[in-house]
Amino acid sequence: MLILWAPLCFSPFTVDANPIIGSSSATLEAIADAYVNASSPATNYGDVSSMYVSANAELDYIYVMFDLSSIPPGAHIISATLRMYLSSTGGDIYGLPADRIGAYYCSDNSWTELGITWNNKPTFSSGPTATWSFSLIYTYKVYKSWDVTADAKTAFSSGKLTEVLKFSAKTSNGYAIFGSREGVMPQLEVEYSTEPVCMVHLESNQDTAATNSLGITTIADYPFSLPSDVEVIAGDYQVMYSGGYTFMRWETSGGVSVSDAYSSATTVTVSDNGTLRAVGNVNQLEYSYDCGDYASYDSCDAGCIDAVRFSPLVSGQLLMARLYMENVYSFYSNNFYVHVMDENRDDIIAPFEQTPTSEGWFNVDLSSYGINVNVGTDFYIGMEWINDDTPDLGHDNAETSGRNWNWNGTMWDEIDDNFMIRAVVGTATADYATVDHTINVDGADFHVTTKSNSEFSDCQLIIEYRKLVLTVAETSGIYGFCDVTIPNQMLGGPYDVIPDESLVIDDFSFDDNGTHTVLHFIYPQSTSSIEITGYSVVPESLSAIVMLIFMFLVFIVFALTKKK
Repeated sequence: MLILWAPLCFSPFTVDANPIIGSSSATLEAIADAYVNASSPATNYGDVSSMYVSANAELDYIYVMFDLSSIPPGAHIISATLRMYLSSTGGDIYGLPADRIGAYYCSDNSWTELGITWNNKPTFSSGPTATWSFSLIYTYKVYKSWDVTADAKTAFSSGKLTEVLKFSAKTSNGYAIFGSREGVMPQLEVEYSTEPVCMVHLESNQDTAATNSLGITTIADYPFSLPSDVEVIAGDYQVMYSGGYTFMRWETSGGVSVSDAYSSATTVTVSDNGTLRAVGNVNQLEYSYDCGDYASYDSCDAGCIDAVRFSPLVSGQLLMARLYMENVYSFYSNNFYVHVMDENRDDIIAPFEQTPTSEGWFNVDLSSYGINVNVGTDFYIGMEWINDDTPDLGHDNAETSGRNWNWNGTMWDEIDDNFMIRAVVGTATADYATVDHTINVDGADFHVTTKSNSEFSDCQLIIEYRKLVLTVAETSGIYGFCDVTIPNQMLGGPYDVIPDESLVIDDFSFDDNGTHTVLHFIYPQSTSSIEITGYSVVPESLSAIVMLIFMFLVFIVFALTKKK
């Protein structure tokens, strides 16, 4: 997601299933089914619309057969699920201890729908491949499922699969009735691949290796929190990094490659096991605890607030809030209040009104408020309804992150949903050009660079006071913000930052790489000058060194003259 920001999942969400990327699927319908009854051992029940499974006083088994020939020869069976429609039950059905119906593999496919009876039924495995259990509360008139993957793999070469349903555990007398081909069709859902299945490790790293495993990598429309190990069928797929880092490049290893290593959205080619790594910087991060897939929405009365708690992993400035809007209608009033709150859910700034005009992600610019956030200190972003039930706030269908709160007008309650509210944190100057200021001291040029929403008309080094003075010509926005890069040889730290000779700014941050120091700070819009005071001015020492060298040379000349 750039632009200069991208979503970041710090609390990993859960993908509903563990998909195998690139697999094929088929839903097969039964080609034969019947049930057999121990009390009528010579009777065929192959043309009925309902089939029975019963135990104890009377035994009934169901036989069902599927044709596997539509699956390409040589394919790899990934999964197979038997689905039978439970239409009703009768007698005594127990949920505690649970009555269970097992699916048993039958290798003999010679039986026919209109010929099978209890007397001539084929034998089957002694133990169930899978079971389905009744519970204290259960539903019927729905399909029930059994995982028969192992049986499908075994039967694949023969071209047909027979499963037998019978009670594997039963308390007292009772029966279950399932649909047949003449009623509600039995099904076999098969997932398979004609290419090898590869294991791809997904991860992300900060370019400096200071942090890792932030963000989301999406392959073939499946989003994965990082790190993740994903089974992928060999082939080409669309991949996108929408993670917490400002994307820089892809790195790959093993049987994984990408078509464009410097595009966050590109094509990945998988031929064998390998690693796909997104590398980025932390200029701007979008903190998100939703998985990005809208599932439903929250609607509240006027005065109620939905909020998400954020935990910064890097210190910086709060630049933007993003909220996923639903049910935005032109004939309703869609305005709401945005809240930015501290760790105690007290407002940091006065709530202000915003009005979305369309559904989807709505961006709220916070860069002009000068809100600093720090590692180890949580903050909240919330949406307060001005009107009852409109607009609506989206939430996803992933496992709850434990960061979602609702104010009902009286108290805060933690909510299980993942509200789709995000926060963009980083360096506010990322969208501004770098300006170079050349300062000459004793014939040596030093380069001071600034990135800011202010224009600086002058940049001077006052050596005797060990300070750098930036003269502000104009500032856009409610607050000014600046990154200034200072050569350590010219002005060494530690530093004080003083706007308009007033109070020292205490909450500025800095990065020192040994040769240069980058200071990050904000200041009032009315500021006309900024003084940065250091504690060493190396050019003074340079002048002294030059003087010592001069005096040494004079001494040498004097000594040589004296010898003559």
